Amino acid sequence: MASYIHVPDEAPVVPKIDVTVEENDYRPGALKLMEELRPSWRPSEIKMKFFTDGITNKLLGCYVGAAMQDVVLVRIYGNKTELLIDRENEVKSFRVLHAHRCAPRLYCTFNNGLCYEFLQGTALEPEHIRSQPVFSIYLSPSFCYLANSCPSDILLLGFLQCLLLHSSFNGWPCCK
Repeated sequence: MASYIHVPDEAPVVPKIDVTVEENDYRPGALKLMEELRPSWRPSEIKMKFFTDGITNKLLGCYVGAAMQDVVLVRIYGNKTELLIDRENEVKSFRVLHAHRCAPRLYCTFNNGLCYEFLQGTALEPEHIRSQPVFSIYLSPSFCYLANSCPSDILLLGFLQCLLLHSSFNGWPCCK
C-alpha cells in the first residue's frame, strides 16, 4: 500500500487565496472569496446559509437567487484542527478523489479553510451502507484501482464520499 498521495496530472490545480474568514463575523471574508471565485455575483445579492455548526468546522453555503443552483461551500476550519488534520494531505486527497469523480471540485484554499462545489445528494443511513448494492461498490474493479493507488485512509474517504455524493447507485463512477 502506498504511503504517499499521488495527485494525477489531470487533477485541477487549487489556488490559495490570502483571505481569513472570521468564525463569528464570516460575511466580509466570504464575500472576498466570492469576489475571486464568482466575480459575476453582485455582493449585495449573495446569500449565505450555514449547513452545519459542527464540532470542528463551520460550513457555509454562498449562492445567489432562490433556487440554490450554484452553491459555493466555504469550510472554515475549527480552532487548532491543523494539529489533528494534515491540511496539505487533505487538499491532495480532495484532488485525487475529484479526478476519479468521487469528490466535488475544490475551488480554492484560504488561510483558515477551503471552498468547494456543492453537489446535491442524499444522506445515507447505516442500513444503506450495509446493503448489497453499496457494499459491492467496495469490491468493484474501479475501486480496486483506487485501492492500489491511494493510502487506506484516503481510500475509505473516497468510498464514503462516493456514497454520499451520489443519490442513485446506477452511473456511479466507482460502480463501472
